[in-house]
Amino acid sequence: MRAIQLQAFGQNGLVFADLPVPAPGPGEVLVRVDAASLNHRDLEIVEGRYAMPVTLPLVPVSDAVGEVVECGPGVTQWHAGDRVNPVFFPDWQDGPFHADHFLRQRGAGIDGTLREYTVHAEHELVRAPHHLGIEAATLPIAALTAWRALRDAGQRVLVIGLGGVSLFALQLAKVFGAAAWVVTRGEDKVQRARSLGADLVIDRGEHPQWGQRVHEQSGGLGADLVIEVGGAATMAQSTLALAVGGTMAIVGYLGGADVSVNLKQLFIAKRARLQGHTVGSRRDFTEMNEALTLHGIRPVIDSCHDLDHVSAAFSRLASGRAVGKVLIRLR
Repeated sequence: MRAIQLQAFGQNGLVFADLPVPAPGPGEVLVRVDAASLNHRDLEIVEGRYAMPVTLPLVPVSDAVGEVVECGPGVTQWHAGDRVNPVFFPDWQDGPFHADHFLRQRGAGIDGTLREYTVHAEHELVRAPHHLGIEAATLPIAALTAWRALRDAGQRVLVIGLGGVSLFALQLAKVFGAAAWVVTRGEDKVQRARSLGADLVIDRGEHPQWGQRVHEQSGGLGADLVIEVGGAATMAQSTLALAVGGTMAIVGYLGGADVSVNLKQLFIAKRARLQGHTVGSRRDFTEMNEALTLHGIRPVIDSCHDLDHVSAAFSRLASGRAVGKVLIRLR
């Protein structure tokens, strides 16, 4: 089968490999991959700057959707023809996250999804939403991270930019009965956010002190939940934007991981809570996909690339210009 392997760090290290089609053993399922989806994490892994050890060679990328083509002996949950998503942390089935779940994360600790076929234990898959096609490949990281963060959303959710997690948080906020506010830059993105249902949009080009602007536009209330994706570039303004007693969900650090925090402002003036989020459990994933189906929510897609043009897909993600998810079609 055709696959992409990372054989050396850097985009030039992404090379085609001819790998054998795996055979499902007892309790395992063979999946034909329809499409994969990129996250910023994948870019860090390829460039050799991921926060956790990566052993090469490696089949990169964690997110995908595919079809079950064969079940091994003893499989009861799946049948040929079922459309499925792989779980990012295969060992996190339910309950709290444990440190040992980090040991097997798809596309880093274990091989990922940039290959035509994958084999999984039957409990490492969830049913993909039936109303989605290859867009369902976008769900395992960005959508599920937003879903977990929004479970304690409160009435007002602020998202920063129109990246993967931010877009899903914007779309999912209404499922949790919350108003969705967006901070972005440029009239085109302001209009895009409004078209996707944002209740309030602030252009940070016009309002660089957008944390204060959030309070001005909300009658002094502030945001109950801030989806913090920018790290060093945005955390000071995110802190200002918080409501008293609010929560900052730390889901990324696109603007730098080394952050200076004003503790007086964050914990005394705001009485805020910081909560890190790294996707969710298999049970969370199943519940989210059911909600996506019930509400007919469709992911926002920026672009779709063939496997032959995988470098173009990574370059698109690295450009910072993508609005929505970058897909790679495998068939």
